[in-house]
Amino acid sequence: MPEELQDPRDQSDTQPEAPEPEQAAPAAEEPEGPAEEPAEAEPAEAEAAAERQEAPPAPPAPPAAPAESGDAPPEEAAPPEEAVPAEGTEAGEPAEAPGPEFGVAVEDVGPLKKKIVVTVPEAMIETKRNEMFGELSDSAQVPGFRIGRAPRRLIEKRFGREVGRDVRNALIGESLRAAMDKSELKVLGEPDLDLDAIELPEKGDLVYDMEVEVAPEFELPELEGIPVQRVASEVADEYVDQALDRIRLSQAKYELTDGPAAEQDGVVVSARISGEGIDETTTTATLRVAPGQVEGLPLVELGKELAGKKAGDTAVLTVKVPGVHPNEAWRDKEATVELTINEVRKRLLPEIDDEYARQRGYDSLVEYREDLATQMGSRLQLEARRALRRQITDYLLANTRFELPEGVASRHELRVLQRRYVDLLQAGYTHEQIQERMTEIQATVSQEAQREMKLNFILGKIADAEKIEVTAEEINARVAQIAAYQQRRPERVRQELESDGSLMQVEVAIREEKVVEKLLESADMMEEGAGPEADAAGAAPEAPDDRTAPDSEADPDPADETPDEQDKP
Repeated sequence: MPEELQDPRDQSDTQPEAPEPEQAAPAAEEPEGPAEEPAEAEPAEAEAAAERQEAPPAPPAPPAAPAESGDAPPEEAAPPEEAVPAEGTEAGEPAEAPGPEFGVAVEDVGPLKKKIVVTVPEAMIETKRNEMFGELSDSAQVPGFRIGRAPRRLIEKRFGREVGRDVRNALIGESLRAAMDKSELKVLGEPDLDLDAIELPEKGDLVYDMEVEVAPEFELPELEGIPVQRVASEVADEYVDQALDRIRLSQAKYELTDGPAAEQDGVVVSARISGEGIDETTTTATLRVAPGQVEGLPLVELGKELAGKKAGDTAVLTVKVPGVHPNEAWRDKEATVELTINEVRKRLLPEIDDEYARQRGYDSLVEYREDLATQMGSRLQLEARRALRRQITDYLLANTRFELPEGVASRHELRVLQRRYVDLLQAGYTHEQIQERMTEIQATVSQEAQREMKLNFILGKIADAEKIEVTAEEINARVAQIAAYQQRRPERVRQELESDGSLMQVEVAIREEKVVEKLLESADMMEEGAGPEADAAGAAPEAPDDRTAPDSEADPDPADETPDEQDKP
């Protein structure tokens, strides 16, 4: 008889209430809930007691049914036939999962911007909900019940909100991946999605939308026979003079002085930063009388403002905060930087003479200059190759037609800065020189971003078409090259590149270089000429060659090279 009582009870509650009659069968089980209620003193226990008080009336009903008719158990057995498939469906549903699918609709909302509307069918929601509640039923601790014995309704009351959030997050994660695959869009960056604004419905489908930026569609120009002109790679005496001057700069020493600050001298300053919408900030910094930064603000005119000033003098600069500044509240605002000079440290340069040459292992300055010219000759050949690459990229930009909408490039300014930083590292700049150059580049990054993004799209499309990839060995070799220029350990350089996201740009740079090299193989190569194009291309190697020579420290004059000319592969 207890077995007959148990079966109808199990069948009437299709979920975890089946074990409850086992607890209710003993007479002492029923008062157990109220006895625990004062001890637990929890609202959930009151609910548990209520659940358990509702249960006792049920057992007397089944005895009457078997007494009246032996058919009662089969009638009550009907629900299990519905319940068993429910449980079986939960276990076997993966086989039928292809039935309900995520719905994906794509709409145009602007240039290079799409709106993706995703529909999650109600059947998927219920399956995921049952799955998570099933897992929770086996592990949830509910006062008054042993683990795995609490009724489903009580578990839903106690954990419904948390489970609903987990169900929503899981389904959105799955549907996002499906939406990207089904839409076949080339999405840039992360989708614009407000997760907290999406609510899981009690009934019906879950519908949400998001906006994404996509890569532009365009036709490539003719890639065979691109006209390029060779660049002279002869080392002139003035190049060697410039290299020696830069070597002197790299070995400068500084001493405290009461005199005025001159170009490239060092200064210790107190800085006060203010502006509308900017919390006033004070700090101290050691700067050079050259372009520099204070609190991430690019001060291109810093050298001009500090030159001629002594300790106690002040300089005031106004600058627009870049859109990639770490402090979001400052971005695109106008900041005033007031600098008070505390110390001036005069720069002292060594003399480059026979004695200096002997200290470096040469018999005379003449021998040192000859060796330096030989080293620079190989660097000039490399730079001549870079000049050819620039001609290729200029051709691609001039002959590929598509526009980037305003705002797209600005949201990728950080990536542009990372790429420029990698370019400077690869070119052999020192830390101080990189700081100066990055100050100038950061001040004009919004204009740089348009050109950089367009070129990335073009070279990326060619790389995909030609199946050009980058290996881990190539990345490691490039990191080692950068480390050699910086005279640092490769593993340390790699860590720094990984920490700020620049390592990815190393891979991008290598891939794009491989694309350009492939285009050069079929280019229409013309010999050296004296035309304007040759002059423009030939002027660029001066500073990079001095800069990248092993014994030289370049400090290229911004007037000689624009960032566009210098930094492209």
